[in-house]
Amino acid sequence: GGTGKAGRACIRDLLAHGYEVANADLVPPAEPLCPFSRVDLTDFGQAVEALSTIDDRIRGVDAVVHLAAIRAPGLYPNAVTFATNTVSTYNVFEARRLGIADIVWASSETVLGLPFDTPPPYAPVDEAYPGRPESAYSLSKLVGEAMAEQFCRWDPGLKIIGLRLSNV
Repeated sequence: GGTGKAGRACIRDLLAHGYEVANADLVPPAEPLCPFSRVDLTDFGQAVEALSTIDDRIRGVDAVVHLAAIRAPGLYPNAVTFATNTVSTYNVFEARRLGIADIVWASSETVLGLPFDTPPPYAPVDEAYPGRPESAYSLSKLVGEAMAEQFCRWDPGLKIIGLRLSNV
């Protein structure tokens, strides 16, 4: 997901800090910053191949920054948004089977119920506040967070960091 707004910023930052970076996305970048491969992360085979060896250019992936997802509610039908976001996240988390132990991924502040059309049960919202998704998009992100917890329980050496991003 390096072609989107957050992805481009992430790639630039990683490159500026000396990391070797590859962009796996469905959409080619307007400005190629690093090697690009068109990959559908909802397809398990493509995801595994992209995270192990895309081709002769990319070998030995150490870590993943997973920003490939439908980025907001209302862009696609709800079922498409939920399926795309949850399946792609599951497939990326399965990278642990390839020995990738460091994963950063984009969750969303919307898992909390934002923009709070329905008022929260208490304020200020803290880390103990339960998820209250109000859309298929935010539900997909909450399911991703639950998956991350379980993957890390299954594999204590795995580190998955979820970023509850706001409007990018």
